[in-house]
Amino acid sequence: MITSNSFQKMYSSRRLLLKSIVSLSASICAQGAWAADDKYPSKPIKVLVGFPPGGAIDLIMRAVVIEASKKLGQPLMIENRSGASGAVAYTALKNAAPDGYTIAPVTITAFRAPVLEDVSFDPLQDFQYLAGITDIPFGVVVREDSPFKTWKDLLAWGRANPAQMMYGAAAGLGNTSHLFVEEVAAKENLKWTPIPFRGTTDCIQALLGGQIVFTVDTIAGTAALVKGGKLRILAVATDARLPSWPQIQTMRELGSAISVNNLWGVAGPKGLDPQVAATLEAAFKFAMEQPSVVSILQGVEQKPLYTDGKSFRAFAEKSVKEQKEVLTKYGFAKK
Repeated sequence: MITSNSFQKMYSSRRLLLKSIVSLSASICAQGAWAADDKYPSKPIKVLVGFPPGGAIDLIMRAVVIEASKKLGQPLMIENRSGASGAVAYTALKNAAPDGYTIAPVTITAFRAPVLEDVSFDPLQDFQYLAGITDIPFGVVVREDSPFKTWKDLLAWGRANPAQMMYGAAAGLGNTSHLFVEEVAAKENLKWTPIPFRGTTDCIQALLGGQIVFTVDTIAGTAALVKGGKLRILAVATDARLPSWPQIQTMRELGSAISVNNLWGVAGPKGLDPQVAATLEAAFKFAMEQPSVVSILQGVEQKPLYTDGKSFRAFAEKSVKEQKEVLTKYGFAKK
């Protein structure tokens, strides 16, 4: 005969057994998931590029991921998430699962964004830096049929016609090309008008269409059109002259002690497993050593500047501080 007391004991035992089974199932599932992670990567990796196709970051990243995929044994799939100077992609990166299957190139725009406006990511708190790739040289660019043959020509016309001097800010206001011209204009006591664009492609189209007088844009994004006779570089914002155009002077040589050398690289969301991070870091190191990547970089006047995740993190920390100082100097910092 089953008494009320014995029934309660039997029911409790069943509940305990059920809990044990659920706990064991969860443990087995967790072990299975860990086993899958242990074989990382076991599926394609998404690469969120925060700029439009055809720009410097997009072009170089496409070459790099082809080689990195050979090391990883899985494809790295580019997904362009352009908008807000990369902030759209950076926000998506922050919100991605820290499993190694979502990564993104991170440029100096990530270090500027929190100074310019309220954004939903923190470049030092939300990202895990994996590898530095290269820097981004910039040049002062006009149409090939422009009447301006030298920087001095452009400067003289801009001084005489400040109201008509409209130039392209390829990645928007408060970013590299805009700040560079602001530095030059301040030195020359000039006031020129920046026209913001989402990226290099849109900016160059406006330049070719005569909507702007000049732009300061990446050599990677403009080199093909320069070589194709569509654009002309008047000066470069680098410490030394470019090998392919040794006749073009640097802005330093022209009297403006200004250069742009922005390291950029790859990061994942915060919380990556150390083994996963090390695997990705090794893949990008491998990619930067491959002749195909070296050749593409040389074609746009760049060279591999691979740094490990720790060094890229140190660069990010330094840049966050520097960008706050320069943006505050020109009144771009949010109130």
